Amino acid sequence: MSANDVVLLESTLERERSKTASKLPVTDFHTFFVARQYLKAYSPNHDDLLSGLVDGEKDCGIDGIYIFVDSLCIRDDEPVTRLGRRANLDLIILQVKNSSGFTENAIDKLIVNLPKLLDFGRDEETLAKFVNPKLIEATRRFLETYKNLDLPQLRIFVAFGSLKATHLHPQTQVKASELESVLLGTFGGCEPSVQFLGAGEICSLVRENPPTIRRLNLAENPISTDTAGGYVGVVRLDDYEAFITGSAGDLDAGLFEANVRDYEGETAVNRSIQQTLEQAESDIDFWWLNNGVTIVASRVQPANKMLELESPQIVNGLQTSTEIYKRKKRSANDRDARSVLVKVIEAPDDAIRDRIIRATNSQTTFGPSVLRATDLVQRRIEEYLLGKNLFYERRRRYYFNKQYPVDRIVSIDSMGQSVLSVTVQTPHVARKNAGRVFDDDVYNLVFHPEHPLAAYHACTQLLQASRDFLSAYRKKISVEDFQYQLAMLLGIALARRQEPTMRDLAKIEDAEVRTSLAKELFSIIQEEYDHSSRMTGIYLLDQLAKDADVTKRILERGRGYLRSSSRSDGV
Repeated sequence: MSANDVVLLESTLERERSKTASKLPVTDFHTFFVARQYLKAYSPNHDDLLSGLVDGEKDCGIDGIYIFVDSLCIRDDEPVTRLGRRANLDLIILQVKNSSGFTENAIDKLIVNLPKLLDFGRDEETLAKFVNPKLIEATRRFLETYKNLDLPQLRIFVAFGSLKATHLHPQTQVKASELESVLLGTFGGCEPSVQFLGAGEICSLVRENPPTIRRLNLAENPISTDTAGGYVGVVRLDDYEAFITGSAGDLDAGLFEANVRDYEGETAVNRSIQQTLEQAESDIDFWWLNNGVTIVASRVQPANKMLELESPQIVNGLQTSTEIYKRKKRSANDRDARSVLVKVIEAPDDAIRDRIIRATNSQTTFGPSVLRATDLVQRRIEEYLLGKNLFYERRRRYYFNKQYPVDRIVSIDSMGQSVLSVTVQTPHVARKNAGRVFDDDVYNLVFHPEHPLAAYHACTQLLQASRDFLSAYRKKISVEDFQYQLAMLLGIALARRQEPTMRDLAKIEDAEVRTSLAKELFSIIQEEYDHSSRMTGIYLLDQLAKDADVTKRILERGRGYLRSSSRSDGV
């Protein structure tokens, strides 16, 4: 490491913050930036990265905390139970400081606090006296995930980032070994790792760009037709497993058009695939019994028994791919000579890509998120929001990878949460489980093709206005615990409707949210949280924010506020 690394990193941080996240507080941006580099192998999107920021009062020495199961970022309360035995469960803990060295005190904090935070028998009411709400919720989610999975392989990574550090004191490394021992004492079967990221190491991470070119080795030369860009071939199971596996040995989530959560688990179809993989018959190849997978890429270059793919995405075959990846965990067999059928299509045009995804998944129960992105209503929302200088990520990481400003990117999850809060008036669902938006009953309600496009802009603007207002209180509260309830009340107040429809909301898409109005409505939520705490004994705000009964009472108060304000206005 050298002093030049410090200068280069400072320049990079200043440039990146100005370009992509100028509204984030500087300390949050530093953690966001380091997390983005450190977690590249997991392909997180901007929502994933922002959700892990826990810096502030009572943070126990933790600035960022992230949970991944087989490369899926766990940031809501939906149980992850479908990934089978021996799934990879990774807990990543970050501390990022704009300092010139690593201190033993920073490690000591984690040595003391992590055993308390990661204790299945912990008392959360006691924890709340010295731990902030976001950190309590994140560690609870980790513990629940660990219990719900079937004998997961647990890895705990602790990384200390020091933006101006150029050296590491030997005694600090000794302390790191002590922290690893503490983690082993907490979870006997885990693989702990403590790393120190100085300016040089962080610069190296920045230079490591995820490969956009992937090579797929075929068992034989592929078959192609007169139509350029389409190939059919068979790939040895081991070679295909290598293609879908990341550098850390995990299933590479970045290859899948669908969310890895779309894996359906122990269904009859998947058990059949498992049995076929486990029963290696010398006279029957795997691809004879399986529909195979479909891959699209922006460019395909053949070279004998190999295809060079630029920005490949597996758009059909998540179930087959996951079972092939998992088979090595179930069996220690030597190289498997069988093959899987693979279709590879060059599709640089977005519309063609959508047609391929629709067609290749029309006969399957493929997870919903990949199909939702191709819906006409999703494309229309994207086009409309572009006119408002907002970038709608109907496809995961599309604008994030292009380095667009984070505060101008709106994900499908976030849009669903805003509509659930403002017009469906279920902010507790939005807070608890963002993934619910893909369920048929919810999706068809939220993303109905007859809804006016201006209403989607209004909903996301109301949610953003809530976040902006609450950011002034971020050192005392978790913004997530209030933003959805506040957006709901703002929708009622500005549309002047007890149950505003999407057409009502379309009329207020550019309405200004007065600070005085937000403050009045915020006080309603606080009062109802306080009342519910006294009545139920629940003191953790995230649990109140996810409670349907609390929403019902806040909704009644909001409607009462509307009635009283209407009378005072002579309406």
